[in-house]
Amino acid sequence: TTTTSTKAMADSSNTSMGSSTTPTPAPAVTTVDIARNLEDVRSRIATAVKSSSHDNDGDNNNDSVQLVAVSKTKPIEYLLDAYHQGNQRVFGENYVQELIGKAEEMKDLDGIVWHFIGPLQSNKANALVKKVVPNASKLCIETVATQKLANKLNNAMEELNNANDNSDDKDKDKK
Repeated sequence: TTTTSTKAMADSSNTSMGSSTTPTPAPAVTTVDIARNLEDVRSRIATAVKSSSHDNDGDNNNDSVQLVAVSKTKPIEYLLDAYHQGNQRVFGENYVQELIGKAEEMKDLDGIVWHFIGPLQSNKANALVKKVVPNASKLCIETVATQKLANKLNNAMEELNNANDNSDDKDKDKK
């Protein structure tokens, strides 16, 4: 399956009746074959692993390399195609709000691992943990640059775990 993205080149509502302006061109259509692109990247990874001395014991295999599909403001349809058609489970994002939104939209899909790439502001650590972790199999934060950020991430995880423990206790009490 391919994902089709339409980008309007100009707004046709700006032309007036009877005007001698040039008609607005039709929207440009770009077709992206996500599954094929993933297949091509995996093939290049396999070639690189095979030709490298990546594994010292000579047993070069692709399991030693993980492909993180970075969506970086791409539409959710691309990620869904990567998941369903391209068997991709590991995704990366470098904007907290983008990651939170995409994790929410993909929460019902099994095995999703999210990577937050790039610098994370400490004031966004709490929201990232509390809104992504419940919707994903795993969350990996690639860069923790300060002790303050590490503490905030740790505190957010503790709060989330305590909230989950308390809700489990309440569920047991109801039974």
